[in-house]
Amino acid sequence: MHATPSPPAGALFPSHRRLPIRLDDRPRYRGSVHDDEVARRMGFRAALVPGAFIYGHMARIAVEAWGEPWLRAGRMGARFRRPVYKDDVLDLAAGPLERGADGVRATISLRDAAGEEVAAGWVGPPEEGEAPADRLAVRPLPEPRPSVGAGQLPIGAPIGSRDAVLTGDDVLESLAVFDEHHPLFRREGFVHPGCLMRLAMFDANESFRFPAPAVLVEVEARHFAAVRPGARIATAGRISADFERRGRHYIETDETLLADGVPAARYRRVQIYASAGG
Repeated sequence: MHATPSPPAGALFPSHRRLPIRLDDRPRYRGSVHDDEVARRMGFRAALVPGAFIYGHMARIAVEAWGEPWLRAGRMGARFRRPVYKDDVLDLAAGPLERGADGVRATISLRDAAGEEVAAGWVGPPEEGEAPADRLAVRPLPEPRPSVGAGQLPIGAPIGSRDAVLTGDDVLESLAVFDEHHPLFRREGFVHPGCLMRLAMFDANESFRFPAPAVLVEVEARHFAAVRPGARIATAGRISADFERRGRHYIETDETLLADGVPAARYRRVQIYASAGG
């Protein structure tokens, strides 16, 4: 297949765009805050959009700027500040590319119709780096999942993993969920970066029974290889921190997503997993 040409990176940094947020009515959302009826009963004005989807929208800037090379060696970070609701229209702003202590980056900001920043982060151009060689032991998901209380996560404990092949149907479903139409995914068959991050997050969250549903707060990603359907996907990782801030308990995980046994991406993720007294 021929590579899809991307516009010059400079054309997208800086830039602004309007971003309609779509969330379909999939059965998996029923009974959760991602369902309109449940969310409204809980006092929200509409279904809440999962943070992984916002991450995927932020990654779109990098994919448009650098194309396939970014899927193979790109970097990004995202922090989720406020709820995003189904059918919101956000303003996505990308700052200029600037060199700093952490290399070349462009800031990303998403604001809602009221001008409130709902998410912020950064994207960096492809940059070859050595894939992680440690902590790559893959362990099956525990059955049953061990229950953990607030402040009781075992630091250094491994996370489990599914052992599954990522099928073409899985990838097509993920593109529909992420509302993604870029030809790099639709025509050339690469797996969306949001899908990959979500797979690793699923494994981390299924490794323990938390006091409350986990809420994604922050994630940093580094890619090492592009992934196509048919790859056998697994996650190797560990709990790297457990801390409390303003009555909320946070888990930090360090995860490496493997495709056919080869590191494809590494994630550092922070999530809320309990509140005070949880």
